[in-house]
Amino acid sequence: MEDHRLGDLLRELPREQARPGFTARVLHRLDAPERRRSIPRLALATVLTVALAVTAGLLIDARRNALESSRAEKALAEIRAEHARLEREVRELSDPPSVVYLGGNEDVDLVLDLGKVRGSEGATPAAYHGETF
Repeated sequence: MEDHRLGDLLRELPREQARPGFTARVLHRLDAPERRRSIPRLALATVLTVALAVTAGLLIDARRNALESSRAEKALAEIRAEHARLEREVRELSDPPSVVYLGGNEDVDLVLDLGKVRGSEGATPAAYHGETF
C-alpha cells in the first residue's frame, strides 16, 4: 500500500477524544517536583540472581576444594604408612644375620651360627664389605 493512501485512510478514522481533565493532569505532573524513582523490580531481581549464582559457585568451589584436600590427606597418610613399613623392612634387612651359609654339596650344607662363635659380636661376612683381598 502506498504512503499517501495510508495517510488518507488514517485521516478518515474518527478522532479520539481525551478524557475530561487530561490536560490538567498532564500540566500538574509537569509542575510537580520530580520524585525519586525506586529501583525497578527487574533490576533488583537481576542483582539478587547474580549474587545468588556467585554465592552458589563459591560454595561449590569450597566443597570441591575440601574434598580434594581430604583425598590428598588420605593419600599422604597412606604414603607415610608405606614409608614407615619400608623403613622397618630395610632396618630388619640391614641387621647382621645370625647364621651364615658357608656352602656345601648335594649331601651336606655348611651353615655357621654366629651366635655360638666366641668373639663374633661385631663379625660380618666378607661379602658384606666392598673390600677385595
